[in-house]
Amino acid sequence: MNNSTLHGYVSSLYTQYANDLKLGEHFVSEKRLQEFVTDLETSGILLGKFNWDEWYQNSHMVDRPEYIAEASFYECQLLLTAMARIDRFSPGILSNMRCQGVLIAILERFQTLHYKQAI
Repeated sequence: MNNSTLHGYVSSLYTQYANDLKLGEHFVSEKRLQEFVTDLETSGILLGKFNWDEWYQNSHMVDRPEYIAEASFYECQLLLTAMARIDRFSPGILSNMRCQGVLIAILERFQTLHYKQAI
C-alpha cells in the first residue's frame, strides 16, 4: 500500500476505533482490540520488518503518551507493531496501553499527520 493510501486509511481507523480506544477505565473487549490489530495489519500500518532496538529507543513514549504528539508516522508504526507482538505473548498489553492513553494518542497523531499531508 502506498503512503497516500496508507495515510488515507488513518481516518477510517480513527472513525472506527477512537471511541473504544479513548483514555479511561471503560471496558473494551479483547476481541475488539484484536479487531483493531487485524485492521492495522490489513492496512499495512504494522511493520513487516521490525527492529527491537528501535523499539527500545522509542519505548519511552508509552510511558509518556504526550510525547507521541511529536512522533513520526514510522515511530507510531513501530510502537503499534511492538505492542501487537508483545500482546500475543503477554495478553493484556493492548488493554493496558488503551487505559493509559497510548493507543488513542497514536490514532490522534496519525490524524494530525494525515491532515498535515492533505494541506
